[in-house]
Parts: sequence; structure tokens; C-alpha cells
Amino acid sequence: MTLGPNSVPRHEPSYRLEVLDGEALLFDPANRRLVHCNQTAVLVWRLCDGERSVQEIIALLAEAYPEAVAEMAADVQRVLAQFQEAHAIRL
Repeated sequence: MTLGPNSVPRHEPSYRLEVLDGEALLFDPANRRLVHCNQTAVLVWRLCDGERSVQEIIALLAEAYPEAVAEMAADVQRVLAQFQEAHAIRL
């Protein structure tokens, strides 16, 4: 499911971001869930603080990475969908 631009995602408290041997993982030990994260996913995770909307997250990343602005909205939505599927974020 695509989150709307005004949705405000936040971390599910049980998840932890771990970096092991250069690989970033979101891990929920209670439910034994694991999400592999690329660089974009790590940045999105850090911005899902319950304060920023999806549109604000996209805008911040587009400003930081202007060379990727054309793909940024789709990339952020893809990552958020992955987080939602794993129950790593809530609205």
C-alpha cells in the first residue's frame, strides 16, 4: 500500500537498526523479523520519526541527493512499503 504524502510514519519501537559487517539490518527480536536495508532505506528509517510526513522525507532526500531527484519519490515509497510489510513503521 502506498502511503499518502501527508502520512507521518514512525518507527515501531520493537525494531532496532543494526549494522553488521557493513550491512544494515532492521531487526525485531520479539517477532523475529528482519529487513535488509540499502543506503536509501537507512536514511528513510532515520527520518521516520513521527514528526515528518512522507512528502517532507522525500523533499529532504531530494535536496540532499539532487542527482536522484527523479527517482526519489518512488524509492521512498518502495522503502516505506517494505517497512510497512514488515510492520516496522506505523502511522
